[in-house]
Amino acid sequence: MKTLGLALEEHRGFGPGFDFVRLFLASGVVLWHCFPITAGSARLIEATPFWFIVSSMVPMFFAVSGFLVIASATRVPVGPFLMNRVARIFPALIVVVGLMALAVGPLISSVPPGIYFESSRLWRYLATGLGLVSFDLPGVFEANPYARVVNGSLWTVPHEILCYLMVAGLMILGLAGRWWALTLLFALIFLLAFLGQWAPVGTLPGPVEMLVRSPHFAQGSKIIPFFLLGAIFYLARGRIPLDWRLAALSLVAVMAIGTLVDPSARKGALLWLAAGPPLTYLTVWAGMVRLPKPNFLGGGDFSYGVYLWHFPILQLLVMAFGIGSWWVLGLASILPVMLVAAASWHFVEKPALAWRKRHSLAGARAAKG
Repeated sequence: MKTLGLALEEHRGFGPGFDFVRLFLASGVVLWHCFPITAGSARLIEATPFWFIVSSMVPMFFAVSGFLVIASATRVPVGPFLMNRVARIFPALIVVVGLMALAVGPLISSVPPGIYFESSRLWRYLATGLGLVSFDLPGVFEANPYARVVNGSLWTVPHEILCYLMVAGLMILGLAGRWWALTLLFALIFLLAFLGQWAPVGTLPGPVEMLVRSPHFAQGSKIIPFFLLGAIFYLARGRIPLDWRLAALSLVAVMAIGTLVDPSARKGALLWLAAGPPLTYLTVWAGMVRLPKPNFLGGGDFSYGVYLWHFPILQLLVMAFGIGSWWVLGLASILPVMLVAAASWHFVEKPALAWRKRHSLAGARAAKG
């Protein structure tokens, strides 16, 4: 039976469906965010059976990232690995943060420019470009239903950076290619998340208590394990079958979990432990098969631009036109989001990656000389 490893070899190390999967997931996040941005909260969809589908979009993103990033970690030294991650993440992030804070924000803020530029909230928001995430700007989107949140999507950025640093640490220790090391790390995070949800407050050792009660850990423990699962799947690729029947079974399992699970456990560690393997397999399987990719994308990867830019664009559309329907907002956002994502790819992300590639080649030639 064909394995993930054999399929990767056939496609020269990169699954032909991953571009589609990333764009599909990014589009799903856009649609999901239309609900809270028009209604002021996500309770409408969280009360339906579709809650698990939308809640799975970001974890699946992290599974894709883990699968692809660990592949890079096994091919290059830690220095170039980190430089590659910096070149992929930060240029587009800095641009979206800078433009919203320094160009768009002053134009739409309800406070005078002098107060706006003197506000500490502006400088805290600018630090988001370095991964220190803040969500509000002075006087921006204060009258929107989802008030004062400029770019809610960026909550995942620190966790993505942490994943890269964990991989770098494993590379330094010589463990990045060991599936058991990542499995132990996955088990540790799950154990801490389980303790945070089930252990009575004040019963854990001081540092553990502080960690598991932290809001940042509570958020990260729902997505970082999927990064690790994606990485584990890559490292075990020679033993994992690529089979549509397993994908179908995984889909049934995920749907069953989302439909039958007790609502009180919807955000629990046990839920994500149960859903993690089938959801990761489904994601990786889709990335390894040929899926249609819109012709207008060419060779570009617009998913990161869609993810970074869609939230402020949705907020701007609601502010400008008073859109109160999630599906109207979704339709209205398609063209502007895709245009801005294309601009981000062609004028920011692609040139940054090309610069990094040229720098790497120049360094390799210098080393040989």
